[in-house]
Amino acid sequence: MNGDYQTVLDTNLTSQDHEICVAVATPPGQSGIAVIRLSGKGAAELIDPVFKPVSKRFPPVFSMPGYTCAVGKIISPVTGELIDQVVLTRFTAPHSYTGEEVIELSCHGSLAIKQSLIDLILSLGARAAEPGEFTKRAFLNGKLDLIQAEAVIDLIQAETDRSARNAAALLQGDLSQQMMFISDNLYQLLASIELVLEYPEHDESDTVSAQLAAGLDLIEQKINRYVQGFSQGRILTEGMTVVLAGRPNAGKSSLLNALANTERAIVTDVPGTTRDTIEIKIDIDGIPVHLVDTAGVRETEDTVEKLGVARTRDVLQSADLVFWLIAPPVDHLQEDQTIMEQLQLQSLVPLVSKDDLNESLALRQAIEACWPDQTIMTCSVLTGEGLDAIRKKVIETYESLGAQAQNDVLLTNSRHKACLDSALLSVRKAREALHGGITWDIIASLVRGSLDALAELTGDAVSDTLVDTIFSRFCVGK
Repeated sequence: MNGDYQTVLDTNLTSQDHEICVAVATPPGQSGIAVIRLSGKGAAELIDPVFKPVSKRFPPVFSMPGYTCAVGKIISPVTGELIDQVVLTRFTAPHSYTGEEVIELSCHGSLAIKQSLIDLILSLGARAAEPGEFTKRAFLNGKLDLIQAEAVIDLIQAETDRSARNAAALLQGDLSQQMMFISDNLYQLLASIELVLEYPEHDESDTVSAQLAAGLDLIEQKINRYVQGFSQGRILTEGMTVVLAGRPNAGKSSLLNALANTERAIVTDVPGTTRDTIEIKIDIDGIPVHLVDTAGVRETEDTVEKLGVARTRDVLQSADLVFWLIAPPVDHLQEDQTIMEQLQLQSLVPLVSKDDLNESLALRQAIEACWPDQTIMTCSVLTGEGLDAIRKKVIETYESLGAQAQNDVLLTNSRHKACLDSALLSVRKAREALHGGITWDIIASLVRGSLDALAELTGDAVSDTLVDTIFSRFCVGK
């Protein structure tokens, strides 16, 4: 952390941020073990009177070295009764998650025991932690920047391996380091501009212009790479929407069940069985996928089915990938073609379902004649043929969304993208101003604008309101 960053953080600290706060740090509900976390100066002194170590050789809690544990009992100071036997872990400032003195009690996960311990600690003078307060304190104390702090949510909510690995890279500071590198380069360019402004008699403008042009081009490329990768990164946190659509009884529900490996959708021979969208989350090669089964698209007088068809059309417009299922016989192919052309979806893939039926070959040939430039996929839920190809198509679609290097960290947060969009716009305007012969002070102002956007991204310069808004999205105990 640089000195300016720490100064900004210190100015945001309030008296409330220095109080001892407490919360259950593990998920709500009954469990084998739970963790209760206290953070704040004096946390060890606060818990010491009610903690009785099993071994009499252990010193008082406030004398325990950091990173040490002690097995002991929590005793009610009012009744003298045992509340629970716990493992107490002490972390000394600044070597803790929050940067403050931290005590963690690993207790039994009974709802009653957790509440009794929280009530006891509150009665000793602590206060209940607010949502995200532990991570907020880590940010305010300079342990994490704002990118890393927000990555905590991504890591907690990650449902696939790719999502978790990217969140871990963000939390580790991979993106933060790249932003620091870009900021350092911008500061160097700004220093060169200010040198020209302050000492015009030296006439270094040609040299500075060349350096600035090359530097701005490089910075634009770096920022743009992360902006372009947001389409992939968004999917890691929000999921990729893959829709199974087609006429009634085309095999959509059967395919959803096969891909999800569960009987989620009702399957019958009656056309129009599915009258609403059915969504299930699945993991395809680490990509979180929202697989959606839809009502069959056809003209109908049934009121409920009409609503289902209307919802299907809405879902199709927001999908990342659509498989349009076409099943034998070939009689309805013209209707399928008309509907597909009306939808005008870029991400639509024709998929011949029920490929195990005898009529499928004729259907495939007819489809190829209708769409000679389109790759036609086939599948059979009965034999399993084509299911891997469908999964592969999902992976290819995801990978086509961004040109990121395989091991590069992805941008996942819309706030981060907005900041980088702003930084990128300022860099491009500065480059245009340079080539257009605009005065140096205007160019310097544009470079500062890019630096301001990056400072907002990392939290170097951010309002209290934004900080409060970000951390209010966290759970209590995080």
